[in-house]
Amino acid sequence: MTGDTDTKTSRRSIPFSISILTLMALIVVPLASALLWLGWRAVDTLEQRSVAQRMATLDTAVSGFLVNGLRVVVSAGLTLAEAPSFATSAGSAADEERGRQLVALLLRHPALAAAFVGYGDGHFVFAGRMSDFSASQRAEYGAPEGDAMIVRIIDGEGPARRETWWFPAADGTRSAVKTRHFDYDPRVRPWYVEATKKREPALTEPYLFAQSNAPGISAGVPMRDGAVIGLDFTLDLLSRLLGSYKVTPNSIIMVATDTSDVFIESEPCTASAGDCLPADSEVRAALRRVILEARPDHLHIEREAEVAGRAYKLIVRPMPSTLGKIFFVAAAVPISELSAASRALLERAAEAAAITVGLAIVAVLVVSLLLSRSIRRIAAKTERIRNLDFSDRVPVVSRITEILRLSESIERMREGLEIFGRYVSKDLVTQIMRSPQSTGVGGTRRVLTVMFTDIEGFSRISESIEPELLTSRLSRYFEALGQAISANRGMIDKYIGDSVMAFWNAPELDPDHVANACRAALQAATASRWLADKWRKLGRPVFRTRIGLHTGPAVVGNVGARERINYTLVGAVANQASRLEGLNKVYGTEILASGEVMTASGDGFIWRHIDRIVAAGTTEMHDLYELIGKIEHAHDHAAFLDQWRAGHAAYAEGRFDAAVACFRSAAAIRPDDGPCQTFIERCGDLSRSGRPDGWDGVWHFDRK
Repeated sequence: MTGDTDTKTSRRSIPFSISILTLMALIVVPLASALLWLGWRAVDTLEQRSVAQRMATLDTAVSGFLVNGLRVVVSAGLTLAEAPSFATSAGSAADEERGRQLVALLLRHPALAAAFVGYGDGHFVFAGRMSDFSASQRAEYGAPEGDAMIVRIIDGEGPARRETWWFPAADGTRSAVKTRHFDYDPRVRPWYVEATKKREPALTEPYLFAQSNAPGISAGVPMRDGAVIGLDFTLDLLSRLLGSYKVTPNSIIMVATDTSDVFIESEPCTASAGDCLPADSEVRAALRRVILEARPDHLHIEREAEVAGRAYKLIVRPMPSTLGKIFFVAAAVPISELSAASRALLERAAEAAAITVGLAIVAVLVVSLLLSRSIRRIAAKTERIRNLDFSDRVPVVSRITEILRLSESIERMREGLEIFGRYVSKDLVTQIMRSPQSTGVGGTRRVLTVMFTDIEGFSRISESIEPELLTSRLSRYFEALGQAISANRGMIDKYIGDSVMAFWNAPELDPDHVANACRAALQAATASRWLADKWRKLGRPVFRTRIGLHTGPAVVGNVGARERINYTLVGAVANQASRLEGLNKVYGTEILASGEVMTASGDGFIWRHIDRIVAAGTTEMHDLYELIGKIEHAHDHAAFLDQWRAGHAAYAEGRFDAAVACFRSAAAIRPDDGPCQTFIERCGDLSRSGRPDGWDGVWHFDRK
């Protein structure tokens, strides 16, 4: 009965080309004609709506630039205000650290021209971009070539008041320090006075910066002890932004506050943008007059006026208050260009519709010639899917109804399996397809190597980035780490916020799983550092990865209910790997592994014994090792490791003063080494308090 029904359905099928041509004639042609007719009838309405929509878009863009830009910069200032080094009590001894942090702030925020801090005693620390200084000022300060940064410190009273400055380099060094007499006093500057008076972040009026003659705003962020952090916010970017939102080639866009005489304006019309209209300066003067008219009562003005014999639409809109300042967005649009743009758009739409219909007809004819290859395509596609190859995404078409149904079913199967493959590794899917009976709940006891990763300071980073942008960067970060794990036969178990859990030796047996996990950790760390360097050059927050490795027995398999299961592991090995990852924060390391991993990894890696510990709430002793690199690079680390081992041996024997000397020698080779600093501080404390009774070199953590 079913076969007869299918035969009748096949006989009722019509050629694909006839179906498409008929459908196109019944839908596309009448619809396109109706839309074009309505478009011609609605030209006047479209002109008004176009202006309103573009002005609304401009409002949103300018508001986002000002509000979000200022919020981010002021938030950065508030963060600095909480830093201990910026407190008045830190004194001039903290000036170099203050300058370093101010330079780092400028590197993170390209819209900032300068960042500085003034204190109640007249002390002043400044960091700025030499590219914003005039040529004479650059020569006066002796600035180096390129986009250099300058750090200035002004201190003293009266004739003894001096200015000291230097130029920091990217490698952490700095130029020679120079000094001269200078009587600048930050306490009389508007950013200091306003912030002190209001006791909250305050903005100055827009003005032209002395160094670059570019428009800008200064923000003052008060501190609890009377000091004020200042930020120079350049508006050059806003000026260029205005040009991108012009309603027409000859339209003029302006932004101003309710009190300042400085106007941020779009650039004049250029020949490349179209035919430029005369009397540009007269139109700008007329638009300024309308802005001045709207200022007192914050009016929304929209009127038509004749300027230099040509009709213009003049629009002024007030924006919501930003840190106590009211901004106005204004536009002057030639009415003649409005009509021309609308009609040209409709004419192009008619041409595009005609071309589209013609191309559709040609496409239908071409597709009809390819139908004979449908069956071969279906056979090839199903074979690829059987081998878990989903690269063929082009659906098969045919005049035969049964082939169409089969093609649709295959497409749904391919899409489902491809999506499934994003959640489960291909090795696991292959194993399930080979042995369907293995999909039940249960597991196998096996020795696994587990990796946990985490991003240092992720909570702080997430607060300064929009969620959508954060998600995009996390995806790029997970892709870099995932490639390192997959390339070394690892399986990603799950993503936990900003963390990754992966394991080796399952579902497929891997006799070299410990070494593979170590190689993956090194490659993941390298990929993370490469990504961080790239983002740092772009002025973006960077992700610093911490990794923990442990190997041990666990049960791996399907866990969950009968209707919903997850292939994962159960056992203390995962908890230990997670604990090792967290200990990176204590020691300032990047990759920490257990003694079991170090022992089983073979001779291909360089290890450093970090510590012998007893975790909080436990009595079991564990050895901690740092994975430094591959054995072929051992020569690069030999001198450093010799000093470290000598210090660690002295520490284990309770000779803390000797240990400190060795650790300091190692730190001289690698000044940024976290474990050296940790043990120098620990040995110093132990030396002062005396060697504990029963000292055996084991460190007991009293809290998690």
